[in-house]
Amino acid sequence: MPRILVIDDDELWRHYLTALLERCGVEVRSLPNGSNVAKIIQTEHFDAVVTDLYMPDVDGIETIANVKRQAPTMPIIGITGDSLGPMDPMLRAMTALGADAVLAKPLDGVMFLAALWDVLARARLAGSGGGCGSPSPQDSSLQ
Repeated sequence: MPRILVIDDDELWRHYLTALLERCGVEVRSLPNGSNVAKIIQTEHFDAVVTDLYMPDVDGIETIANVKRQAPTMPIIGITGDSLGPMDPMLRAMTALGADAVLAKPLDGVMFLAALWDVLARARLAGSGGGCGSPSPQDSSLQ
């Protein structure tokens, strides 16, 4: 069962995402901001992080940077309700810092879950050296 860390200062969105994920059999830990994320990532296992962009204290940009310092391969989905569209510099900053997907609120539950399953699958493939047990092109047995 995947374990996801959801970080959003909006209590309604935090509860919505938690309920949606739990209905899908996902274990969820939620936080109202990213102020303790570095410590939590060190002490607890998560398969992915979902973080809002605009939050008081520690925003999504700083949260992503903190997660990537502690767990460089951690899949991250950034979410925001205050976007200026795909060219928004803050959305581009989230992606540049390592967010694997960026979604705008209001979130469509199906689209959110599709993005989550996608980043989890890509992380599994990357961690297994390509999935399927196939050798890499650099494998010395192929030469």
